[in-house]
Amino acid sequence: MMTKADRDHRPVIIVSGAAYCGKTSLLAAVLPQLVRQGWKVAGILAEGHWRDNRHSGFTLIDLTDGRRTPLADSVVDGGSQAFPYIFNPQGLLAGRKALTSTDCLAADLVVIDEIGSLEVNGGGWAGCLPSLLRPSGPPLHWVVQSRWLEPVCTKWEIEPERLSMPQIPPPPGSFVV
Repeated sequence: MMTKADRDHRPVIIVSGAAYCGKTSLLAAVLPQLVRQGWKVAGILAEGHWRDNRHSGFTLIDLTDGRRTPLADSVVDGGSQAFPYIFNPQGLLAGRKALTSTDCLAADLVVIDEIGSLEVNGGGWAGCLPSLLRPSGPPLHWVVQSRWLEPVCTKWEIEPERLSMPQIPPPPGSFVV
């Protein structure tokens, strides 16, 4: 996805998909290759954790220096609580610091994993986004769950340019369920 045609802000590339489908894993695999090719990457990655086959939380990784900070823990029994995580204040502070550092200005790419309900409602990384969206500076790479894609694009006035793959029939003799 790219920003609006009138370029009110820098290019924004969004990887979107369902929860736990591998968006962060894809980035975690690609970013080291970009760094090896000489790219300066800044921003944050939210590495997920699993315990007993259940998602148990996130660690924030500062992509400039690799520093890791506990970000959030899953709520075991949230009851009527709509939001399934409890955030570590130090993790939020580390993320905001990483996204407001001068390293973001000097980077070739700034990554934010992820933007969703917190940001749409003014929390999380929302306060960092206006300065990151200014027209000058490197492209942004956002991770957004598919259910939050439209609200995120609307809030930050990002006009998607969607790419779609043609439907390719399966090879002869293959079995498709």
